[in-house]
Amino acid sequence: MENQIKENLLLLPGKMARNIIAVNFLLIMMIISAINAMALGPGLTDQDGYFVQNTVSGRVSDANGEPLPGVTVAVKGTNLGTLTDMEGKFTLSNIPDGAVLVFSFVGLKTQEIPVAGKVTFDIRMEEEAIGLAEVVVIGYGTALRRDFTGTVGSLNVETSPVSQLPKFNALESLKGSISGLDIGATNTAGGQPSMLIRGQNSISGSNDPLIVLDGVIFLGSLGDINPNDIASFDVLKDAVSAAAYGSRSANGVIAITTKKGLIGKPIISFKASSGIQSWQNMPVMMKGEEWIAVVNARNQYSPGSTEWMKPGELANLAAGKETVWLDEVTRTGVVQDYQLAVSGANPNVNYYLSAAYNGNRGIIVGDDFNRLSFLAKLKTNVTKWLEIGMDAGFSRRDYSGFSANIGTAQVMSPYGVMYRDDLGNLEKYPYTQSGVNPLWGVVNDVVDNSDIRNNFRLNAYTIVDIPWVEGLSYRLNLQTNLDKNESGNFYFEDYYIAEGESIERYSAAVVQGFLSRANGNINNTSTFSYVFDNILNYKHVFGIHNVDITAVATRDLRQYKQVNTTGSDFAANGNTTLGMWGLHKATVQKVILNAEDRANIGYYGRVNYSFGDKYFFTGSYRRDGASVFGANNKWANFFAAGMAYKISNEPFFNIDAINSLKLKLSWGQNGNQGISPYGTLSTVANAASGGSRYEFSNTGSTINYGLYQNALGNADLGWETTESWNTGFESEILNSRIMFDLDFYFSKTTDQIFTRNIPAMTGFNTIKTSMGQVNNTGIEFKISTVNIRKSDWYWNTTFTFWKNNNKLVHLYGDDLDGDGKEDDDIANSLFIGKSLGAIYGYDQDGIVQENDTEYIGLTGAAPGAPKYKDHDGVPGITAADRIILGYTKENFRSSLSNFAGYKNFELYVMISGVLGGNNHYLKSNTAAYLTSGTGLFNANMTSKPYWTSENRSNVYPSAIFAGDGRYLALQSRGFVRIQDVSLSYTFEKKLIDIIKVNSLKAYISVQNMATFTNWFGGDPETGTPVRENTYPVPSTFSVGVNATF
Repeated sequence: MENQIKENLLLLPGKMARNIIAVNFLLIMMIISAINAMALGPGLTDQDGYFVQNTVSGRVSDANGEPLPGVTVAVKGTNLGTLTDMEGKFTLSNIPDGAVLVFSFVGLKTQEIPVAGKVTFDIRMEEEAIGLAEVVVIGYGTALRRDFTGTVGSLNVETSPVSQLPKFNALESLKGSISGLDIGATNTAGGQPSMLIRGQNSISGSNDPLIVLDGVIFLGSLGDINPNDIASFDVLKDAVSAAAYGSRSANGVIAITTKKGLIGKPIISFKASSGIQSWQNMPVMMKGEEWIAVVNARNQYSPGSTEWMKPGELANLAAGKETVWLDEVTRTGVVQDYQLAVSGANPNVNYYLSAAYNGNRGIIVGDDFNRLSFLAKLKTNVTKWLEIGMDAGFSRRDYSGFSANIGTAQVMSPYGVMYRDDLGNLEKYPYTQSGVNPLWGVVNDVVDNSDIRNNFRLNAYTIVDIPWVEGLSYRLNLQTNLDKNESGNFYFEDYYIAEGESIERYSAAVVQGFLSRANGNINNTSTFSYVFDNILNYKHVFGIHNVDITAVATRDLRQYKQVNTTGSDFAANGNTTLGMWGLHKATVQKVILNAEDRANIGYYGRVNYSFGDKYFFTGSYRRDGASVFGANNKWANFFAAGMAYKISNEPFFNIDAINSLKLKLSWGQNGNQGISPYGTLSTVANAASGGSRYEFSNTGSTINYGLYQNALGNADLGWETTESWNTGFESEILNSRIMFDLDFYFSKTTDQIFTRNIPAMTGFNTIKTSMGQVNNTGIEFKISTVNIRKSDWYWNTTFTFWKNNNKLVHLYGDDLDGDGKEDDDIANSLFIGKSLGAIYGYDQDGIVQENDTEYIGLTGAAPGAPKYKDHDGVPGITAADRIILGYTKENFRSSLSNFAGYKNFELYVMISGVLGGNNHYLKSNTAAYLTSGTGLFNANMTSKPYWTSENRSNVYPSAIFAGDGRYLALQSRGFVRIQDVSLSYTFEKKLIDIIKVNSLKAYISVQNMATFTNWFGGDPETGTPVRENTYPVPSTFSVGVNATF
């Protein structure tokens, strides 16, 4: 192990002092340059005579001659610029000699106009393709989308209508906007959704894409990024796009760019919104009479019998008092979002400062979240060839408190006792057999919970344009990230109140007897990470040849430390007044320490070449080393290449309706290192259970425990590698009013990392190894249209569609049954030649009816039990009759969004849909009407028309059916959801001038307005089945206002 650790350390940065000196140098230079830059100001001339006192003005209009407000007017190659006012007018001062003005506006063609001595300009903007002229973020740089050989999906948040929707996590804006990107549901307060690009590559490893923040690999949590600080997203989907991050990019890359200041006077922006949340499709619970009938039927009691009920239940029955427990654990949620930002720029300084508060009182009682975040960005131009910048961020997330268990709420008797007295004190056991009140420990003080997560982020960079080599630049990035999390629980003595009916159970004397059971813990974790990039870039144009060369040397480190303190038994102390902060008073105390490091080194080179604005080529190579892999496999090489052909620029291409057509093809290799540190090492343990036992007394009276090896290492364990191909085209037609984007892809991921069973004769049960192959194929399609673009109203539409198929090609390579085919792993639902996520079981064929005499004779099933198909041809139902019933994976996804504006009104609507994907809607309760062993309560309170001799259902079993281990009750998770709706109004400037506001917009929005589905459980997107404690996706209605000053 010592040698292994030494090899790991070789990948860690050596002389940390040099990095510290570099950071201090950067900070000092930034402060000095900021002072100098602000002292110069935009209206003075620097020593090089770069700025002179020229002023230009003009008017910008659309194709119809109507004024265009909000057009960016900038001096090319500088930070000087402004925006047109409501009348389309602009003025710029301090224009240098030979300047070129750049006019840009989303959806319109960017124009570059030389000043050439002019002082006034009349500019008419024309429509162009929706996106092909935009700049996209790629690895360690940017590129024009129309010139790039890879596939990148982009969303400009600042100009998108999604900016008007309240978002509590960074990824919600992307949902449904990028084809091939699956963003999961957000169903808890402050929750973070899952993310998946182009299907599941890894069987047991991580499938999460890599996150890049402002050009640097981000090793923190997305929950620490304030969504309002985000300017744009770029999703790198194919190998040539993501190749820059080789060892981490097999699952794609999501690049996030944060906001910055604009040239002109400082802008103060304020956003505030508040709203309510509700459960969309709450399951219907049984009423009291129906519940009594089910329990009687299940236990074959006499109809109407109630003698099996507890006294408290009988009292409520007599009083006609029922409790809908699902209603008791849910509530109207509340969301709040407040954003304040100050930004601006002059030719020497660009800054952006923001502060934000987000609060969410979830729809489940006790599910609460709030976040406070700050961001400060500063960039200074020290000289024409030296730029220095720094970003600093802080966030504090609070998830404290326990939330109610909705799974438990679905099993409680409707006549159960909620409160033990008239003072509103909860009854722990609502007189339901072994059923604990789902609010116990949530709304009373028998449990304490704290969960605070703090994040500190610092990103410093410098850019040097080498003065003596035109086109050559060097960039140094240093991003540091520190997470300090503290969580804790404490279970007070009264949490352990015993079951019974006497109120004396809650007396102080009785509760005092449970002090020995009181316990708690405090868990402190600290994660420090940094990324250090050295980037050299050379750009040059040789006539019709354009070359862009990038070379990178990078390294990163992540250090994790944990201190977990536990304490139990406070009988000797006599009280638990201090709660979790009094663990040192416990009789039994324990401290558990944990630490781990992981580090990476990478070298990367890329060449982008274009010829005559028609032929484009990209080639790249990356070599990576990772400390997490075995001693014999720490390094890996990844190659990528792409080409594109802009056929519309050929002289022979004269189809007037097609404005642009680009064909593209790419291939590449990327890696996945999603395993834990030290997973390749052999480890030892020292424990009484399972450890080596030694006896030295010769009497057998003294046992000593020694070390033993509890895991078998694998020095050859290496990378999961994904090799992928992508082809497609991008096109603009009809005067660039329509844009098509179509992609086909294929990938294969080899050397899957598994924990595999091995023969016990080795002394071990499992070993981590590399084997197996998973293929993914798919199609992605996006069409964006400008339906109407007039002076007083407009209407844009975007439709996306994507379909992914995956297949397990190889697994262990065994053929134990000798049939000439590789064996499946049925226990883990892994089948060669089939998709991942297979559901394997008995094929239900309705419900056994009284006239199914042959089936009853062969199987012994009773009428009302599930009926299964015979697939092997042998009479009876056996394990050989099992088949693949479906897959948890969906068939395809799509979305349709419309954005329309009329004068000062804007309307945005997005509809998303998922087709296919099965799941168990009674996953944790396989019998639809299973009761407890004593038959005193029903274990599923949802109301369904179960089978009886009078109601011969062919869908739901009888109440007597108690489960047979085969009944799955599968349902499709397909759905169509009205995901986002927003209606806004922008106030006239003449109205808001009175209150000294530059702009003012008010809006109402609804997220997850309605869901259309046949799914019976809590929510189809999460696959929430009945009787599970998985929260549904809420509907959110909010109102808000955006103002700038």
